Amino acid sequence: MSGTVVLTGGTSGIGAAAARRIATSAERLLLHGPEPQSAVQPLIDELRGIGRAELVYAQADFDRLDDVVALSRMVAEAAERVDILINNAGRPGARSRRCSTDGYEATLQTNYLAAVLLTERLLPYVPAGGRVVHVSSATHLSARLDLDDLQFRHGYEPAAAYARSKLALVAHAARQARYYRPGIVSVHPGVVSTRLLHAMFAIQGQDASHGAANLIHAAVDPAVPSGAYLDEGRVAEPAEQARVPSFQDDLHRRTMALLTPWLGDSSSRSAPA
Repeated sequence: MSGTVVLTGGTSGIGAAAARRIATSAERLLLHGPEPQSAVQPLIDELRGIGRAELVYAQADFDRLDDVVALSRMVAEAAERVDILINNAGRPGARSRRCSTDGYEATLQTNYLAAVLLTERLLPYVPAGGRVVHVSSATHLSARLDLDDLQFRHGYEPAAAYARSKLALVAHAARQARYYRPGIVSVHPGVVSTRLLHAMFAIQGQDASHGAANLIHAAVDPAVPSGAYLDEGRVAEPAEQARVPSFQDDLHRRTMALLTPWLGDSSSRSAPA
């Protein structure tokens, strides 16, 4: 892994494990987390000590899309190009439906809308040979996303909210791969023992380094085709709904409508809706 890497959700779990690997080879690592820098300074010091990467830390709360815009601006100021963008930040489905600061269902916003917004705003900086990785989940295979109820106002359930947000990520990657030259893929990192896993499921998982290896593979393997969904390092078939171009396009249109206030000048550089 070389060049400039942007990693969201990089201060714990799979993200922190991936950051440790990226720091050993990338030229620059722009690390995002929701915590103030003082709270993650030990990790920052560790990353600076184990590798050659110039490390820049940025705090952003994805419950506020204004923070995502600020993060994109910071990235643009810190680097002329983004070789790899890894959208890893995520949250479990809330126990009961709640809305973000911006009024959107919180799980959808953190796991999907924030990732799409950051991607849209940074795509002008990703070269043709670059790659965008959406960290999804095999739980998306059990989901069905009602485009007329994106905000999950009816029949809300925590695990379903999480799975729906990950289904949307898979569909987004497949759709954008039809329009953009940089590779964009989605990946199930495996069943990994993290706070997120244990918040929703009473199961054990593998070490975070296992998930990190799957993220890195998705980010750097030139054999992985744009638009692919990877499960444990292998190209796999995603949920049927996510494979339907008309669904992908309709989801994209509705997503862009939700994000219009935050797209700014980046909207003029987006693919046609």
